[in-house]
Amino acid sequence: MPGCREAFRSIRPFGVFMAASEADADRRSYERVTWDCHARLMQLGSDAGGGAPGMHPVLGRNISEGGLQVWADRMFAVRSRLLVEMEAPEIPEGIQAVGSVAWVSPSTSEERWLLGIEFSDVGDTALARIRSIVRPTGERN
Repeated sequence: MPGCREAFRSIRPFGVFMAASEADADRRSYERVTWDCHARLMQLGSDAGGGAPGMHPVLGRNISEGGLQVWADRMFAVRSRLLVEMEAPEIPEGIQAVGSVAWVSPSTSEERWLLGIEFSDVGDTALARIRSIVRPTGERN
């Protein structure tokens, strides 16, 4: 498995742009923690027709039970449904969930985008694995 900070390839952006706002940050229901590991995104359903097909590598920024932020070399349209495959050294089996792009914000450097992804379909096993990242064993109530 590659390291959590390995570089990923550049893909041209496309789609709808929507910046994150402070109001969005205030609506969060779950605790977020820094998470700088690799993930892959694949557009699902009719959303998949607008861009390059297949899995797209991204780098995590933070994660919660409700979603995650990732850096991507490609912009995904707001409300795009995605299959999210997450990697973490402490979870060799990986984590899969379905989510939607809640917001997109450009980076100040290169052609990178910060994406906010809200989970919509997370199985019990995936949720338990996400919780183990957000609330390590020693910190659980």
